[in-house]
Amino acid sequence: MIKQYFNLSLLLISSWTVYSHCQEDTSLPFSAAAIIICSLLMRIKTGSRQYVFFRHVPLSVIIIASFFAGLTWRNMYPPLEDTFSPFPTVTAALQSGSIFASILIWLKPFTKKNAYRLFFLTWLTVALSVNRAFTDSMLFIFCAFCIIAIAVVILHTMEKPKIKKHIFRYYRDFILFSVLLISLTTGLFYGISKTIVIFDQVFMDIISDYVIPRSYSHFLRIEPFMRLGNPGRSAWDKRPILEIRAPNVYGIYLKTQIFGDFDDGVWAEEEDISTSPLPDSLPADLPKAEMTMFTSFEHIVPSPYTVAAAKGNRPLAISGDHIVYAEDDQRTRILKFSLAHENASVRLSPEEYRKYTDIPPEIDPSLREISSGLVGSETDTVQQVILLSNYFYDNFRYSLYVDFKADNEGLISMIREKRPAYCTYFATAMTMLLRAQDIPARVATGFLADEKIDKKKNKFLARVHDAHAWVEVLIEDTDPETGLARSRWLIMDPTPSGPRREALKKSVITPSKIAENIWLAMLRFAAYMENLDKDKLKKNTLITLVLVILLINAKKIFRKLSGLAVSLKRRVPKMKKKRDPVLSIYHRYEHYLKTAFGKTRRLTETDREVLERLKTLSRVPNETIGKMESFVGHYQATRFGFHRNIDLEKIIEDMEQDIIIKGTQDLIN
Repeated sequence: MIKQYFNLSLLLISSWTVYSHCQEDTSLPFSAAAIIICSLLMRIKTGSRQYVFFRHVPLSVIIIASFFAGLTWRNMYPPLEDTFSPFPTVTAALQSGSIFASILIWLKPFTKKNAYRLFFLTWLTVALSVNRAFTDSMLFIFCAFCIIAIAVVILHTMEKPKIKKHIFRYYRDFILFSVLLISLTTGLFYGISKTIVIFDQVFMDIISDYVIPRSYSHFLRIEPFMRLGNPGRSAWDKRPILEIRAPNVYGIYLKTQIFGDFDDGVWAEEEDISTSPLPDSLPADLPKAEMTMFTSFEHIVPSPYTVAAAKGNRPLAISGDHIVYAEDDQRTRILKFSLAHENASVRLSPEEYRKYTDIPPEIDPSLREISSGLVGSETDTVQQVILLSNYFYDNFRYSLYVDFKADNEGLISMIREKRPAYCTYFATAMTMLLRAQDIPARVATGFLADEKIDKKKNKFLARVHDAHAWVEVLIEDTDPETGLARSRWLIMDPTPSGPRREALKKSVITPSKIAENIWLAMLRFAAYMENLDKDKLKKNTLITLVLVILLINAKKIFRKLSGLAVSLKRRVPKMKKKRDPVLSIYHRYEHYLKTAFGKTRRLTETDREVLERLKTLSRVPNETIGKMESFVGHYQATRFGFHRNIDLEKIIEDMEQDIIIKGTQDLIN
């Protein structure tokens, strides 16, 4: 038995070394190894099955307790950022939970079943822990674990001979077989591991197109500045960001930021953004939208235009530019919106008007010249906007490759020479041309969700490469309901939509429909788990765990409580009723009647009636009748009245003495 203990302890510690190196968590493996070593030394010293625990604890309880212990541990020591898993929380809990389960099973009495369970848990720990890109040190530790695992199998399968002359052959064969096997497996495992590294990198690159990635490109980072330049890898990135089910309002433009200040190729966001609470009650008469976010954008929620109310698991706020903000970006993943029919009327202050009509001085003359040439003699603001947008639709080509410098001069060169560009350039160029006509305009960024994945439910999907920029232009028109003049922000998208979609299709490999649906289902589940209230979930989980443990052990608990109740019942003495001294004396009086006269009180008789019946007997002396009347009167006064100082016992003793004297006289006569 000591041999099996030693082999399993070596295997456990080697698997925990893999976990420690891959997950960079040394506290749990070192603590577990210390427990294993201490208990092993105690068992070797005693040479018996002492120092075992959890003898009667079911395996199901150990598994459940280990999982929640692992979940708690990884909340204190979260996994690394570069680890991959479609369900990071569950994987992290299982990683450390397998170690907790190994400790609990190790401390149980040694059996073949427990040995097989420990052997399985070592491989489970290793399999769950290698969810990072392999390094040379990881390969070495992984190979060492595989060799130790095979050696343990050999030690368990080869039996030591009982005949002494065969012992030398046993050790010889064991050493030769082990050396041969280790030599072969070392090269084999190293070759396989190197192959795993290659496949691991390819696999991670493919999966990162769907699963939440290790890091996003600059297109998806929320920063206060937006610089015109190469879109980077995000232009080819097909990872799903969110899905939304909503009426096809403005082509499902989902806004995240507003930029108003521009100079030399750089847009700047407003520094101080004021927000107000967003109502969470959804009016029944407004169209609804539902959105599931597969990742978070700090505290910003990409939201459709005209949001009137929104409901999530945390309070939401909205800015004056109609951008929705979440209180907790890690938990606000599933939301419902109520959408107004039109953008609200706005009124710009003089400072805001100057801001949204400002043009860099170096390119101001050129922009006014180009803009005046495009709008001609048209004075209507709406028609001017249409003419400028048509200029981009008719003369420009969408391309992800920009061959000019992203500065003020490059912007003028793009407009004049009609150079191919993409959304941020088109939005910037049109905004500057509108401002050249003294029309307030600004650039909005977010996502354009125009990939419909469910026609019946009108559901759209937004991917990383759907990050988009467009123009918001302030126009004046008449409110059809009130007939009053109003000003409102209108979306204008100068980017050629057809060429944009074709360019994306050519640059992105379209996955199979089955793989797409599988990954979307996994992402929806992950978003649901992230959206849960963690504090409430932990509380409910703890309550559920306690109830499950109680349910599993209900029979044993009932037996224990029943035995305890029986033992307590036996130990507690029965309380004797306290005797009433007055009533005891009265019983003596009744006994006196029977002894002295052979008479007893009938059930319906009172004491006075008994005395009256005795008076009719000639053999009852009047003196005795007087004593009996005195006793009855004093007894009733004591029992039913308030006289407590009457000595009834003395009276009854006097009466009993008369019987003794009379009996003696009769005996003499």
